[in-house]
Amino acid sequence: MPLFFLWDGEALWLSTRGTNPTGRNLRATGLLRACLGHTRDVVQIDGTARTLTAQELPTAIGDAFAAKGGWDPREDGPSYLWFRIQPHTIQAWGTVAELKERDLMREGQWIL
Repeated sequence: MPLFFLWDGEALWLSTRGTNPTGRNLRATGLLRACLGHTRDVVQIDGTARTLTAQELPTAIGDAFAAKGGWDPREDGPSYLWFRIQPHTIQAWGTVAELKERDLMREGQWIL
Protein backbone atom coordinates (compact mmCIF):
# COMPACT_ATOMS: atom_id res chain seq x y z
CA MET A 1 0.00 0.00 0.00
CA PRO A 2 1.45 3.41 -0.86
CA LEU A 3 2.04 5.49 2.25
CA PHE A 4 3.53 8.89 2.88
CA PHE A 5 6.68 8.65 5.00
CA LEU A 6 9.22 10.74 6.86
CA TRP A 7 12.89 9.81 7.16
CA ASP A 8 14.43 11.43 10.26
CA GLY A 9 18.00 10.32 9.59
CA GLU A 10 17.66 7.19 11.73
CA ALA A 11 14.21 5.77 11.15
CA LEU A 12 11.33 5.76 8.71
CA TRP A 13 8.03 7.08 10.11
CA LEU A 14 4.61 6.10 8.75
CA SER A 15 1.05 6.73 9.82
CA THR A 16 -2.08 4.82 8.89
CA ARG A 17 -5.25 3.64 10.55
CA GLY A 18 -4.70 0.70 12.84
CA THR A 19 -7.59 -1.11 11.12
CA ASN A 20 -6.10 -0.83 7.60
CA PRO A 21 -4.30 -3.95 6.31
CA THR A 22 -0.93 -2.21 6.57
CA GLY A 23 -1.58 -1.12 10.15
CA ARG A 24 -2.85 -4.56 11.14
CA ASN A 25 0.15 -6.31 9.53
CA LEU A 26 2.72 -3.99 11.08
CA ARG A 27 1.19 -4.51 14.51
CA ALA A 28 0.92 -8.28 14.08
CA THR A 29 4.39 -8.99 12.69
CA GLY A 30 6.47 -5.96 13.60
CA LEU A 31 8.18 -6.26 10.20
CA LEU A 32 8.27 -4.02 7.16
CA ARG A 33 9.71 -4.09 3.67
CA ALA A 34 9.39 -0.77 1.88
CA CYS A 35 10.44 -0.18 -1.70
CA LEU A 36 10.83 3.47 -2.61
CA GLY A 37 11.29 4.82 -6.11
CA HIS A 38 10.77 3.09 -9.42
CA THR A 39 12.39 0.15 -11.22
CA ARG A 40 15.45 2.18 -12.33
CA ASP A 41 16.07 3.90 -8.99
CA VAL A 42 15.08 1.71 -6.05
CA VAL A 43 15.70 1.93 -2.32
CA GLN A 44 14.56 -1.13 -0.37
CA ILE A 45 14.31 -0.95 3.41
CA ASP A 46 13.76 -3.96 5.66
CA GLY A 47 13.12 -3.11 9.28
CA THR A 48 11.21 -3.62 12.48
CA ALA A 49 8.16 -1.56 13.39
CA ARG A 50 7.31 0.00 16.71
CA THR A 51 3.69 1.16 17.07
CA LEU A 52 2.92 4.48 18.75
CA THR A 53 -0.26 6.40 19.42
CA ALA A 54 -0.48 10.12 18.67
CA GLN A 55 0.08 10.76 22.39
CA GLU A 56 3.31 8.73 22.35
CA LEU A 57 4.61 10.34 19.16
CA PRO A 58 7.44 12.86 19.65
CA THR A 59 6.03 16.29 18.81
CA ALA A 60 8.98 17.13 16.54
CA ILE A 61 8.32 14.02 14.42
CA GLY A 62 4.61 14.79 14.09
CA ASP A 63 5.36 18.39 13.15
CA ALA A 64 7.99 17.40 10.57
CA PHE A 65 5.66 14.75 9.09
CA ALA A 66 2.85 17.30 8.75
CA ALA A 67 5.15 19.95 7.26
CA LYS A 68 6.58 17.56 4.68
CA GLY A 69 3.29 16.08 3.53
CA GLY A 70 0.77 18.84 4.19
CA TRP A 71 -1.32 16.42 6.26
CA ASP A 72 -1.34 15.77 10.00
CA PRO A 73 -2.79 12.40 11.06
CA ARG A 74 -2.88 13.67 14.65
CA GLU A 75 -5.81 15.84 13.59
CA ASP A 76 -7.74 12.92 12.08
CA GLY A 77 -8.49 11.13 15.31
CA PRO A 78 -7.26 8.20 17.39
CA SER A 79 -7.78 5.61 14.64
CA TYR A 80 -4.44 6.73 13.13
CA LEU A 81 -1.39 5.02 14.57
CA TRP A 82 2.25 5.85 14.02
CA PHE A 83 4.96 3.39 13.12
CA ARG A 84 8.66 3.96 13.69
CA ILE A 85 10.57 1.66 11.38
CA GLN A 86 14.10 0.87 12.51
CA PRO A 87 15.94 -0.32 9.41
CA HIS A 88 18.21 -3.32 9.60
CA THR A 89 18.90 -3.62 5.86
CA ILE A 90 18.91 -0.89 3.22
CA GLN A 91 19.68 -1.56 -0.42
CA ALA A 92 19.73 0.77 -3.41
CA TRP A 93 20.25 0.23 -7.11
CA GLY A 94 19.40 1.73 -10.46
CA THR A 95 20.61 -0.80 -13.01
CA VAL A 96 21.66 -4.44 -13.16
CA ALA A 97 25.32 -3.38 -12.95
CA GLU A 98 24.67 -1.94 -9.48
CA LEU A 99 23.04 -5.06 -8.02
CA LYS A 100 26.25 -6.60 -6.63
CA GLU A 101 27.05 -3.52 -4.50
CA ARG A 102 23.53 -2.50 -3.52
CA ASP A 103 23.85 -2.99 0.26
CA LEU A 104 24.04 0.31 2.14
CA MET A 105 23.15 -1.09 5.58
CA ARG A 106 23.40 -4.60 7.05
CA GLU A 107 22.27 -5.68 10.51
CA GLY A 108 21.57 -2.06 11.40
CA GLN A 109 25.09 -0.85 10.55
CA TRP A 110 25.82 1.56 7.69
CA ILE A 111 28.32 0.08 5.24
CA LEU A 112 29.17 3.33 3.47
